[in-house]
Amino acid sequence: MKLVDAYQLFREFYMSLGVPLRAVVEFKIRQRGGNPGEVFEKPWLFLRYVEAAMGRHNAELISMLFVEFVRRYRVDASAAAEALWSEEGWRRFVQRLGGV
Repeated sequence: MKLVDAYQLFREFYMSLGVPLRAVVEFKIRQRGGNPGEVFEKPWLFLRYVEAAMGRHNAELISMLFVEFVRRYRVDASAAAEALWSEEGWRRFVQRLGGV
């Protein structure tokens, strides 16, 4: 497996989402006083914002989209499934990809 940067992979996934979805999430982040760029620094916050904006079911759906997206890079699905739900899940995902 070739090495893939977890943060770059998340950025590509995020940009692959539709503009309307990104706009809603970014609006919710701003509404809470946050900076939309923080999801690139802390990807595990992304699904929290999605869940707050559109409910748990939609956050779970986006999580599964992330899993399918990273499979194209031959990344273990179990690591990807946990990655966006918590800081610990993200840490394990980064480690699985060979990061620090």
